[in-house]
Amino acid sequence: MKTHPYVIQDEMAGSQLNEIDPSEKRFDESWLQELLRRYPNLLPIAEIETIFSPLVPIGREVGTAVGSIDNLFISHRGYLVLVETKLWRNPEARREVLSQAIDYGASLSKWTFDQLDQIVRNYTTRFEGIEMGLIGWVKSRFGPLEGGDEYFEDVVIKNLRLGRFLTLIVGDRIRQSVVDMMSYVNKYPHLAMNVALVELACYRLQKNENWPLVIVPNLLARTQIVERSVVQVTLTSQGQYSVEANQDKTAKDGGGRKREFLTEEAYWDLLKERLPEGCELAKKLIDHYRQIDGITIEPSTGAIVARLDIQDTGEQATLFFIDTSGNVITWPSTIRGQIMRVGFNGGLVDSFEAEMSRLLNRATYRYSKAILKIDQEKYNLIAEAFIQNIQNAEHEAT
Repeated sequence: MKTHPYVIQDEMAGSQLNEIDPSEKRFDESWLQELLRRYPNLLPIAEIETIFSPLVPIGREVGTAVGSIDNLFISHRGYLVLVETKLWRNPEARREVLSQAIDYGASLSKWTFDQLDQIVRNYTTRFEGIEMGLIGWVKSRFGPLEGGDEYFEDVVIKNLRLGRFLTLIVGDRIRQSVVDMMSYVNKYPHLAMNVALVELACYRLQKNENWPLVIVPNLLARTQIVERSVVQVTLTSQGQYSVEANQDKTAKDGGGRKREFLTEEAYWDLLKERLPEGCELAKKLIDHYRQIDGITIEPSTGAIVARLDIQDTGEQATLFFIDTSGNVITWPSTIRGQIMRVGFNGGLVDSFEAEMSRLLNRATYRYSKAILKIDQEKYNLIAEAFIQNIQNAEHEAT
């Protein structure tokens, strides 16, 4: 049964919104492209990969050697998003849009930073009335860049070279057959970077009135991206390209390691840039905790975090995190509050806090030390003893 959004007034009077049938042909692809250029937040990027969000529009109908990219965006961290718009009333467009998306990504991977910078200059001149380069345009939207201008440029260059893009196929209606097409794509890792399907359902706010519209974005193919292809595009002197790809098939490989999402790759790139001698030590520590049941490793803004499941609650405590300067940080007071909120005795943290105060440096309520200076063996003994105490603490719940 199809559900419908409703508009409800404060006195509980309401009316159902009815979706505009794509067969009405009210919109064309040019209208959809302009809508996305003006309102990039319509695209549910953060649900796919947070490193691609938020978006800055940098091109519309961007010419490449194989055709025009409908919309081109970049995140404030230097990750490109290609958008191909299709109104799905044309059933022949399904296969065509897939091949187009692949060709556009391959063509874009041959670009230099200067070429992309010129595209942005053309875009800002046309739509903003002032010529701005890529770095200046992104900074005008989001302020200073994480890692600085030179680091941002290096990230963009690397992403271009590796073909590390997100491609969105956006339509007014996505049918099941299109979702099935994504399964086909995932069987061939050399065919795609990261591809997602987004449906923009349009509703009339007032019956029999064309305007205003209510637009509801819906990400339909996020689960397909679990089988993510890491694609490296290598150019030859003759202008040809070869593709080397590795594909994650499950959440864990044969060794039991949890797969690393693109956001984590970005974290490691930044840490290697800032602290090359500490990157491998940090990976060693993180990989150790990947193997422990009840520990989740995930990236966040400016850090990689190890979280501990608090059994039988569905909640987690933040065991530690490593920031992009290579500092290992733990907040015993925060952990205490997290476990107490779900009914466990805060005294479970006492021994952990006392041991960490001797091993790490104290700053207010947190303890931290550079990864280069930490005795990982001692650190792991303390942390693992705490993990075991929490996992065995059901009889100590208050």
